[in-house]
Amino acid sequence: MDNLILHLGVHKTATTYFQSRLYNSKKILSDNRVGYLGLDATRRAITSKLHDKIEMSDELKDIYSTSKSLIISDENIIGGTERITSQLIYPDVYNRLVALKKKIKHNNVEANITIRDPEAYLISRYCEYLRHYRFVSIGQYFDSFNLNDFSWNPLLSTIEEALQCKVNVTCFENIFEDEVGYLNSITNLDIDYASAGEGSSIKRSKISLESYRILEHLADHYPAHMTRKLVNMMDNNKQKGKPTPLRPFSDEISQRLKENYESDKKKLNLL
Repeated sequence: MDNLILHLGVHKTATTYFQSRLYNSKKILSDNRVGYLGLDATRRAITSKLHDKIEMSDELKDIYSTSKSLIISDENIIGGTERITSQLIYPDVYNRLVALKKKIKHNNVEANITIRDPEAYLISRYCEYLRHYRFVSIGQYFDSFNLNDFSWNPLLSTIEEALQCKVNVTCFENIFEDEVGYLNSITNLDIDYASAGEGSSIKRSKISLESYRILEHLADHYPAHMTRKLVNMMDNNKQKGKPTPLRPFSDEISQRLKENYESDKKKLNLL
């Protein structure tokens, strides 16, 4: 195997959608000597064992022996959607990536990451948190984080330091203009990709203000672990009436986040 290709998220940048397209395209990828495990197999064999001994699965051994490139795509490699307590956003990202590099033992690494408008990202990340953890209010979720200082640069520079390679950065707002071009930039191929699967697990949207208020009410009267079950029900059922967007930030913070994003994109030559 000549090349290790990492697709690192971030969360809520359509990673599951594009992972589905890659998984459904495994045959054509394999025909071009590009191996892809799929998300579930990646989490079982790699992500869940970053700090343990990784014993290669038969599928991974086969990819190593027959492929020129291996794609590892999992946003959880850099961390989860726990409460944000650091401007790094994913505070253990350095240790996790160093561990990954030691486990896979490959020097030729390409890293890809997608960033997005901070306000949309932060709200979506909180909504994803509710799908996996006990309920906390959106105010509690951000109470240890300085929203005004949000920047993608600490995360990107830490990834580059850990992997000792340049990170290829894409803006989420642009990827659906040319999905095939986006996938080609990750795989280093020019091929036709299969469509993604269907269902709420592939494309998960932010919860609405109405849904959030229901979750708040639930937390006041029932155990907090029930949040996950209720959010799952909401994901799989269409809300009656027009949903009201969840917009927890003040106009001042919203404007500051937009300015910070423009500054980040300028520094990254993405404008």
